[in-house]
This record gives sequence, C-alpha cells and structure tokens, in this order.
Amino acid sequence: MMKPRTLRYLVSEGVQGVRRHRALTVTAVITMAASLLVLGVFLITAFNMFTVIDELQDRKEVVVYLQDGVSSEDRAMLEERLAMHPSVQGAVFVTKEEAWQEFSSTMEVEGLLDAVGENPLPDSYRLELNPAHRTAAEIQGLAEEVSYWDEVDDVVTGGAWVGRLDKFARAVFLFTASIGLAVALSIVAIVANTVRLTVVARRDLVEIMKAIGASENFIRLPFLSEGVIQAFLAGALSLGVLYGATLLVSQRIAGVAFFDPLWAASFLGFALLLGLIGSAVSVRQVLRQTGI
Repeated sequence: MMKPRTLRYLVSEGVQGVRRHRALTVTAVITMAASLLVLGVFLITAFNMFTVIDELQDRKEVVVYLQDGVSSEDRAMLEERLAMHPSVQGAVFVTKEEAWQEFSSTMEVEGLLDAVGENPLPDSYRLELNPAHRTAAEIQGLAEEVSYWDEVDDVVTGGAWVGRLDKFARAVFLFTASIGLAVALSIVAIVANTVRLTVVARRDLVEIMKAIGASENFIRLPFLSEGVIQAFLAGALSLGVLYGATLLVSQRIAGVAFFDPLWAASFLGFALLLGLIGSAVSVRQVLRQTGI
C-alpha cells in the first residue's frame, strides 16, 4: 500500500510537471477531453437506453392459465412448485372474474358478458420473473416446463418482443464498447505522446537523478503522476460539458437524464486508467530508447 508521504510526493511532482509545460498540458487535456466527449455522448445515449430497457425488463412476465376445475389443494401445490422455481420471483393469482373485469374495462363495451353468455377466461397466475433469469431463452424454457404440468392449460409469454429486446440490449452494449475501445486507444496515444515530450524535455534532470542512484521507479512515478493528472483534468472537463449539454437537452426532450454517480465515477476512473496506461507505456519506451 502506498504511503501518504509517497502519494503527496507524486501529486506534487505531477502538478509541478503540469505547470512547467502548461501549453503542452492544455493541448493534451483539450484533445483528450474532446475524445472523451465523443465517448460520453454515446454513453449518455446508452445510459438512457439502458434505463428504458430496464423498465421494459420489469414488464417481462409469464401468464400461466389453469385448467378448469383445478381444486384449491392442487392450486396450493402449484404455487409451491412455482415458488421453488429459480426463474420465478413471485406469482399473483388472478381469478377468472378478475381477468374478465380487467378485459371488459379495457374493451369498454357494456353488456359484453351478456352477449358472450359466460366468462370464457380461466383462472391464471401472473409470474414475476427473477431479474437474473429474464433472457428470452430462460423465459421460453420456463414456459415449456410449466406447460407440461397437469394443472396448466396454457402458458403465454412476451414471445418475439422479448427476444428483440434482448438483441437490442446486446447491440447497444457492443456498439458502446466498440466506441469506448476506439476512444481508449486514442487517449492512450495522446497521453503517451505528451508524456514522451516531457520526458525528453527533462532528460538532463533524469540523467542526474540516475547518476546519484535514484531507482527507476522513483524516476518514472512523477511522469506517471503527470499523465494521470492530465487525464483527470480531461475527464472532469468532459463530464462538466456533458452535464451542461444534458441539462439543455432534457429541457427539450423529457426523460433524458445525466449519469448516476456510479456511471460518472466509472467514466472518470476510466479516464484515469487510460492516463496511467499511456504515461507508463511512454516512459518505458523513452527511457529504454535513451538508455537511461
């Protein structure tokens, strides 16, 4: 674990390095912030899409229609079996009378039962699915399994829309991940080039430190700190711009929201990680090339 004294030294050296090369730092920070903004726009879009998808996920349900004449004892056994199933989080019993009342209120037709003659709807269970088992394949597997039970007449699921929702969620994730990878590579390159220039500019100082017996880590760490600080500034700047832009958009498009704290922290942490990787790669290459 890093000692507080060492951490203060690294932060101090990183800040001093940023101050020594202000023009270079400003250029690097703005360039990185621009790249992060591209990623941020896609992440904001993905975040809002995933919010909507999560709401739709909650609407995934399975309706189990019972055979006519199922006794209360058999229904109690059925409820126990449903409760023990890993895909089922809860089951709500709906009588045929309740189902008809809901159906007729939706149709908004008075005297519909008199016209039909009798209630054709069966008793049923509306199953609330476990969040960990809401994929199209698992829902279909549950439906097929329950449909073979003696007390069950039919099982209805979301069908095709459930599969389309899962495919859409995967497509959003893969597209966002591909954009994130492209942005990550660009930021690593930006940080690497910036830190390479600072190392070359301070080559004489590095040679002196090496001559008096400074370890490689002691020489490298301040440069790593400088790259991380640049990435932090770029991440904070891009988050601020994204927040302002999201507020403006939300005034025109209802429901658009900014990152929650976890997403925002992950975004900033991602920027810091890229800064560390870029500076580490650059410092290692320059020190090897110069023979320091």
